[in-house]
Amino acid sequence: MAATDYIIVTGFANAYLAKKKKPTKHGHQTMSQDRRPITEGEMIGLSEFYLRNYCDEHNTDTVVITDGDKPIFKMVLIDKGKED
Repeated sequence: MAATDYIIVTGFANAYLAKKKKPTKHGHQTMSQDRRPITEGEMIGLSEFYLRNYCDEHNTDTVVITDGDKPIFKMVLIDKGKED
């Protein structure tokens, strides 16, 4: 399957990489059975990747994620060395 056939969805206790489902005639979709949990390591790795790229592009060491005007969390890049 192509990567575009999958989406990230959240469930009760985890985030999942799941195959997209076509809408039914009633419009309601449930989570696909073709799915797998996204691991903690994958989430942390993507967060680090985003933080390093954002900091390089914006010449900063901090990313603040907001919900509208309300800050939700802040990531600070302490180790500015490049990954090997």
